[in-house]
This record gives sequence, structure tokens and C-alpha cells, in this order.
Amino acid sequence: MFSVIDYWVLKAESADGAIIDALPEGSPTNWKFSRGEPLARQFSTGGKVSFSDHFPDRRKLYDFVRNTVGVLLVSSRVRLVLEELQVDNAEFLPVAMCDHRWSPVAEGYGILNVLGSQDVIDLERSDCDIDPITKKEVTRVGNLVLTQGKIDPKADIFRARNMMELILISDRTKQAFEQAGLTGFRAHPAEGFDDMFA
Repeated sequence: MFSVIDYWVLKAESADGAIIDALPEGSPTNWKFSRGEPLARQFSTGGKVSFSDHFPDRRKLYDFVRNTVGVLLVSSRVRLVLEELQVDNAEFLPVAMCDHRWSPVAEGYGILNVLGSQDVIDLERSDCDIDPITKKEVTRVGNLVLTQGKIDPKADIFRARNMMELILISDRTKQAFEQAGLTGFRAHPAEGFDDMFA
């Protein structure tokens, strides 16, 4: 039995950090990054991303980089912490980080593609909207209620099975991120989470 503070919803958040609004040229299409499936073979090496022209004053780089394309864009420091935690269900897809003028500004960044998923959302007790076509995919969640006993206790970072773009971390992972001084992220308590206000 877990306590309600054992899991957190992971979001890249910063008030002044750079924002990325496009994937590298030649990347798989956006929706493939929320499938929880390996993409390394489809992902071209040497890809570049640049700070968004829509936010010209946002130039600070954090360990988690905000973006509008629905991926986890992270520094090598994040990758290192996950390696130390022996997380084995994520792949790191390197990208070159560039400023608004496509000049390189930092090395060691990449897309963290979390593989697989966990049965996390209690569909009966959570306030959620279900896709009318698939009848199982959650399109919006409010007042998230976690499933009881269905989450692998060894899972440290994972996708929610019925809402694959929703990424959660264990308390152990949250503490490791904080102890490493990682920047640009916010961990929202999973129990009661509402994606309209995150």
C-alpha cells in the first residue's frame, strides 16, 4: 500500500527558461513521442533544436527545458541521476541545443523517452474525460486518483497507461532530482492532480 505522497507528476516548468517549439528536423512525428516505444533507431543523430522565436527574451537553460511539443527535454545531469537510480525504462535521444539564431549554446541535452507505462489512473474514481473513439484514452484528468496496488513498486519514472503523455516519478526519484540540484522542473503531487491547472 503506497501513501499519497509516493508519486508525483513531472513537469518542466520555469518562469524565465528558454522554450523549444519544434523537434529536430527529420525526427519522428510528435505523437510517436507519447507512445512509450523505443525511437532511437528512427531518431537521426546530429539533430538540433532552437529557442522559440515566440519567446525572444527566454534564454536561460535549465536541466528540464520547457517545450510545446510534448516531450521531456533534459540535460545530461538528469540522465546521470536516472542512471544512478538504475532506471532502465528510458532512452536518451541527444539533440544540439541552439539559441534563437541557431548558434550552439550547450552540450549534453536530449529527449528523454520514457518507455512502457503503468496502470496508474483509477478511471472510476478520477475526474477524467475519456476519448469517445478509443473509449479508453484519457484526454483530460482532474482530481487524479491513483490505482491501488497496480503500480510496480520499482517504477521510478513512468507513463500513465491511459494518458501516455502524463509522466510520473516516485518519491525516490523526486528526492534524487532535488539532491542533485536539478533545475527547471516541478513535481506536482499525483493524488488530486488536475492537468488544467498544471
